[in-house]
Order: sequence, then structure tokens, then C-alpha cells
Amino acid sequence: MSLYTYRGLRVHKFYRSIRVITALLMGLPFLFLGGYHFYPIYDLVIRSPIDYWPSLTLYFVLPVLIIPILNLVLYQKFLFFKRLNSLRILANFLLENRYYLSKTIRRNNKTTEKIVLPKVYLRQTNYQLLVSFILEGNKFQDRFINLGATLEVMFNGDFRNKTFDNRFVQYEIAINRIDSRITVSEVEMTQKGIRLMKDVFWDYISEPHLLIGGGTGGGKTVVLMTLVLALAKLGFIDLCDPKNADLAGLREVPVFKGHLYTSKEDIIGCLKDNVTFMENRYEAIQNHPDYKIGKNFSDYGFRPKFIVIDEWAAFIAKIENDYSLQSQAIEYLSQIVLEGRQSGVFVIFAMQRPDGEYIKTALRDNFMKRLTVGHLESTGYDMMFGDANKNKEFKKLDMVNGKKVKGRGYIANNGELAGEFFAPYVPFDKGFSFYDEFIKLPVLEEDSPTKIQEPIKEELPIEESTEQATEELLEVISQKRPLADFAKEKDLNIKTLRKILYLLDERGISLEKEENSLMVTPFVETLLLETLEYFDEEGGRSYPKAVEACLAHHGLGQGQGQA
Repeated sequence: MSLYTYRGLRVHKFYRSIRVITALLMGLPFLFLGGYHFYPIYDLVIRSPIDYWPSLTLYFVLPVLIIPILNLVLYQKFLFFKRLNSLRILANFLLENRYYLSKTIRRNNKTTEKIVLPKVYLRQTNYQLLVSFILEGNKFQDRFINLGATLEVMFNGDFRNKTFDNRFVQYEIAINRIDSRITVSEVEMTQKGIRLMKDVFWDYISEPHLLIGGGTGGGKTVVLMTLVLALAKLGFIDLCDPKNADLAGLREVPVFKGHLYTSKEDIIGCLKDNVTFMENRYEAIQNHPDYKIGKNFSDYGFRPKFIVIDEWAAFIAKIENDYSLQSQAIEYLSQIVLEGRQSGVFVIFAMQRPDGEYIKTALRDNFMKRLTVGHLESTGYDMMFGDANKNKEFKKLDMVNGKKVKGRGYIANNGELAGEFFAPYVPFDKGFSFYDEFIKLPVLEEDSPTKIQEPIKEELPIEESTEQATEELLEVISQKRPLADFAKEKDLNIKTLRKILYLLDERGISLEKEENSLMVTPFVETLLLETLEYFDEEGGRSYPKAVEACLAHHGLGQGQGQA
């Protein structure tokens, strides 16, 4: 147990006037030097000051002009003075809101008020503020534990976290976020994921599916193009542009030939094809000789695939009167979003706002990364970032440090606090062209499942065994049969059965193989049939939910193992 925790500098009343104090301190050397120079000739200076105007200007006039400018520069550029300014803001906040204790003192028939500020501490780096407020049951306690949004606005930063530690509540505020902005050329894959800012990444495996929101002219399309440029170097991309606008201009780019869809029929066909693509991958993964629970597509040498849909709302508007097409689109999209992570199929949505009219809340909740650029209404931010950000102050800023900035917004993982985001800078003024950059991209070869070799049969030494062991072995073997035989007997789609088996395997019902053929026991056959029944009862919406219902019925779940 630590006897002392350093929390930073304590806020005092005098910090309210710290700018004036630092200006006076900078003026003292000039004052002393001037006094030292002019004191011996004081009488002469009084009689004829014009004769000494150069010296007087140097010691007294110039400092008055230069020190305010120097003071301003220091408080903007240097961390020490930035920290003093933050202490000034906090001192002013405490005094203006009467967060202090006062005592009335009488001396010599005069009454004065003595003000004592509570224990408030500040730690600051170039990119972070940590502000700690004392609790201990004082009269300000209830207000001190609800200052996140207030501090966020005060310091023009982002409230990121609140922690309680040994009599104090500490607030973490991210500041100077624009300094973490990167250029489009720096958007690349790292060990932490796709770099979006110096300290912001999108790990599409652990945070599958990306939702991009933003009003017209906010920079949504530029962000989308930036991501597509980076992702096209890593895997395969299908582009869906129901508005036949910006993405449609990439139709003749070699890397996107045959992978750009604009009509409603083509987009639905794209979603359907990706469901089939996903199922084939699952089958390849399950039949891989190195298959293990917990591995994902990359462990088997597969590249990721991204489905980029610009303005999903426009697509829904196209099919709003055709309920059959609507049903197909939602079904295919739901399958990909719910089951695509393990197989390496990811969805990127770009919408002005994710209204429940166009995308169901349950489906939207499976987009684990959220990003906005430009301005949204409060309801739009609620849809994007959920209840975790209900009390967050989403600031509308077009100017940062006196300069107009495009591409500013917010970013968060689903269920977490949103942080300020600056989209990668694209130097259009220097002749940058997305089309030219896309032309340079190589066309990746379609990856195919690793060829599964027949297992090498080794000559094993013959050992004597008992009759009892032989009988037990024969009994076990007789209870198992190939999945193909079971599918043929019940007239069931073997691809669907393989998908269910994979989901069961993820939840602890282990699979058995013999010569690359999946084997099923009577119990597993029962689970397969019951899962299909649950799937039909739920309207054919989700195989994972049907599997969960089936296992719950038998009292099984994750990690239960084979019964």
C-alpha cells in the first residue's frame, strides 16, 4: 500500500491571477536594471528626459509592449505555462461556482472574508489532463462526482474516464486531439489495427464491422475512400453505391472490376454471394487439418473481405415497396454481421444517421466500431454512440486554433465513451487523387482454401488387446456415422449442417473427424435437428441464437464439452 499518491499541483486562489503574476515577474528584471542604471543620474533624467529617451524606451517602454505578447506565446506553446493556465481555469471555476469554504474575520472594526478552496489537484501532459477532487463527505461531494461534461467543455477536450481512488474522484480529459491527426499516406495496418490517428486504431477482428455517420459535406465520403484505399491493400472489397455517385466512379479501376454494385438487384446479389462466400470459408476452416477452436480466418492463411455500402438508407428507399427484396436484404445482411467475424467478412456502413427506420437497433448494436464526421443532431449522436454517451457534450466546431477544419467528429467502440476524432488529412490542394492511387493498387489473387491432404497412414505396431476392449471400440464406432449419410437420410442441406456444427464446436460441443469426414453421434444428430426447429420458430433469422436456445434446453453452453 502506497503511503503517498502524487496527484499533481494543488489549485490555489492566487492562480486566478497567474497571467498577471507571470507578466509582472517577467518585467522585474527590466525594472531592476532600469533602477540600477538611472538612480545615480535621477536628477539629470528629470531635468532633461528627452536626452535619455533611448535608454528609457529600452528599460520601460519596450517591456510594456513585448511582455504581453511574450506572455501570450508562452501560455500557448510551452507545457509549463499551459499547466498554469489550466490551474487558472480551475481556480476561476471553483470561485465562480462558490466551491469554497469562507470564514468571516473581524480586525480593527473591519470585517474580511477568508476563502479556502477544497483540495483539487491537476496533472497535465501535452495530450491529457487528470483532475482530482477531494470527496470525504464534504458539502460539494455530490457535485464533484458529476463534473465530467463540465470539465470537457471547460478545457475544450474529451471526457474519457472517471475513477474513484482513496478519497478522490479523478477525471481524465483528452486534449489537443488535432495534434494526433495523420495524413492519408499514414493510414496503414499495424499490430493494433488500421491506424486512423496517431493513437487511434480500428482492429477489425476484435471490433468487427464499422458504422460511419455524418451529415452532407462533413467528409464522410473522404473518410470512406481513405479506408477503402488502406483496406484494398489487405484484402478483397465489394463496393455498393445505391446512389450511383462517388464510389461508382471506381468502376473501371482494376482492383474493383466486377466488385462494384449500384442497382438494387446487384446489391442484394452481392450480399447473397457474400453469405455463400462466408459459408464456404467456414467449411474450409472446419475441414482444415490444423483446425482448432478459437482460431480465425487469418490463422488459416485467408485474407479479410470487406463489404462497403455507402448510404444504406438510399438503398432501403429503393426497395421500400418491395417487401420480398427487403426481407432478402435484411436476412443476408444479418447473417454476415452476426457470423462474419470468424470467417473474415466485415461490413462498413456509411449513413447520414443510423435511424431505426433503415437499420434495426439489434443489428446496429453488432457494429462494434462507430465513427462520425461533420455535424449530427443530438438524436443522431444518440443513435450512433448509445446510452454510454447520453450526457456527453458533442461540440460543433468548425474552427480549431483559428483555422477551419474539415473531417472533425467522434469515434468510439460500441458501449464506450466517444472521443474527438480528426479524419486523416487528404492533400487535395497538392494534387492528390484517390482515383490515381486506386489505379496503382495490385489486384490480389483470390485466396482458396488450403488444400487438405489425406492423412499419412503409418504402420503401427500390433499390440495385443483384450476382447472387452475390442467390443467397446466396436460399440463406439457403430454409434458414429458420416455427416453426409445423416444429411442424405434426413434430406437436409449439408452446408447448413456444417455451419451449425461449427457454431456448436465454438460452444464446446467438439467435432470428430475420420479421414477428413465429419462424424456425428446420435446426440449430435439430436442437437442438429433441434437447432433447425428453433431456427424455423424464430422466422429463419439467426443460426447462433437457435444454437444457444438448443444448448440452453439441454443445460449446455460455452465450455461444457461434449455430452
